[in-house]
This record gives sequence, structure tokens and C-alpha cells, in this order.
Amino acid sequence: MRNKWIVAAITVLAIQGCKENRFDSIQTPRDVEPVSITRFEKELFSLDPDSIEKAFPIVYQKHTSFTKLFTEGIIRIGKSDSPDFYRYLGLFLTDTMVQNANRMVGSVFPANAPFEKEIGDEFARYSFFFPSKPLPKVYTYISGYNLSLAIDDSLVAVGLDRYLGKNTIQYSLLGIPVYQQRKMHPGKVPSDVMRAWLYSAFPFHDSINNLLSNMIYEGQIMYLTKRMLPHQHDSLIFGFTPQQYKWCLNNESAMWTHLIENKLLFTTNTVDINKMINDAPFTSGFPQESPGRAAVWIGYRIVERFMERNKNIDLQELMLIKDYQEILTLARYKP
Repeated sequence: MRNKWIVAAITVLAIQGCKENRFDSIQTPRDVEPVSITRFEKELFSLDPDSIEKAFPIVYQKHTSFTKLFTEGIIRIGKSDSPDFYRYLGLFLTDTMVQNANRMVGSVFPANAPFEKEIGDEFARYSFFFPSKPLPKVYTYISGYNLSLAIDDSLVAVGLDRYLGKNTIQYSLLGIPVYQQRKMHPGKVPSDVMRAWLYSAFPFHDSINNLLSNMIYEGQIMYLTKRMLPHQHDSLIFGFTPQQYKWCLNNESAMWTHLIENKLLFTTNTVDINKMINDAPFTSGFPQESPGRAAVWIGYRIVERFMERNKNIDLQELMLIKDYQEILTLARYKP
């Protein structure tokens, strides 16, 4: 029987990107409230470890919400009033690995690094399309390669030492899988920050928690992320290699057929859903040439088709839709 999966890239690739999305043609506004971006690691590592008990409370007072999240949730040294807090904080600041991470972050992400303007621009677009939604405060930090992103009610934070570039030797020494290392580069910071905030701003409506609902919800998030970064290529936003992106384009129909024929769309099995939705070397059930989260890309394509067919619906209305089956029905998706 003929293999339905296509490995090689063919001429279908030239079709992608010919039509400009109606939202992408809107210029990024310059007259909206700018998002606050704080380079927290610069403030923290400028402190003298020998006078940390006197200097740190000033930082804490300036950035109370994030500082609590950082010390209690990210580097996990406890509350500031615990007996060993300052000893642990001093050990963190003077740790050889952490200091090396700080030096590399300073080199890769100097003051006014490109990602700061990109984050400013994407949240300017977010504020334009969602004027009633509050803007988060954005923080950067160093965690000793521990955590890429952190979210609280009013902020989103990014660990810059997790975005130093795929050839960073420390990533391999720490045992971070290669498929993850590929996405740990400066270009991924803006889309990862936006996607993290969108998960918080538009939570999943889990009344029907099946694979299709998860695919389309993730597709909504990715569609919105793309609209906030209209000049970034889809492959960068999704974290695909060019080859993986081409594979998705060539195998869109085969992936959809596989999901239907194997009765996966309406499965409520959490393990099966996670295999299709979560990051991985490749998507479970698809060939190894596929990227992880290829099912999310299918969800994105469904949402994209839905918005093309329903030009009366804007981004706010899209994100209000909680009936994910309705999106599929009105998309009339047939790859």
C-alpha cells in the first residue's frame, strides 16, 4: 500500500504566505501605552553579596510581586523573612554556574537588545486589538538554566539564560534534549512571552476536554500569537525547523486523515491528548520527520480557515468562542 506520508518538500511550499492576513496589514500602533519591561537580572546581580541584607529589600520594594515569584517559585529559596533566606540568596548570586550564565546573558542580551523592541511592539498590537485587557509587566531573570517562563496575574517573566542559543554547551551538560535546545535562542523570546501571556489571558474552556477542543484552543492561541508578530515566520513562532515546517505543509491532509481514521479527534484520554499537544521530538502517531505539536499546527490551520471564511469576526470575537466544535464546523476545513 502506498505510504500516505510525504517526506520531501515539493512545490506546494510556494503557495504558503501568498495571501496577506487581514490583521497583519494593520500597522503596529505607536500611540498606545507601552508595556513595562524590567531587566531584573541586571538589578539583582549589581548587588554586592557582602551587603545583600541591606540592598535586597530595596529591590524587593520596587518589584514586590515579581521578587516573591522569583525567590519562592523560580529559584526556590523561600520567603524573605525565613531565617536562611539571605544565605541562600548569597549562594545563588555567587554560584559559579549562575555567574557564568549572567555573563553570557549580558553578552547575548545587552541593554536595549532587539527582543525588548519586539516585545514592546507585540504588546502594542495586543493593546490595540484588546483595549479592555490589561497589559502585563514583563520581567527578565536568570535562574541558573532552571525555567524559561513564569506567569502571575499581572506579569510574565522570561529566563534569558534559557535563550542563549542552541550551541550553548551548558544545555547539553544539563541533559536538555536536542529538540528543546533548538528553540532556546534569542529569536524565540518574543513569541514565547506572548504565548505564555495569552494562555493566562484566555484560559482553556474545558467543558468538553477532548483532543479536538485542545487542538483548536491551541490553534486560537497560536493564531493570536502570529497576529501579534505578523512579520515573524510561522516556523519561528511554532519552533519548527524549516524542514519540519515544510513537512507539515506537505502532510496536512495526511495528518488530518490519520486523526479521523484512528478516531482520535474526540478522545478524552489525557495521555493521548498530551502526546499530540505537548512538546516532543516528533508527534506521536506521525512519522519521525514530523515536529512535536504538529497537531497544534493543524488546530492553527483550522482557526486560520475559520477566520478566512468569517471575515465579520474580529480577534476579540474569536477568543470569546468557547465552542471549539463550532469553529471546526464553520471553518469547513478540508485540507
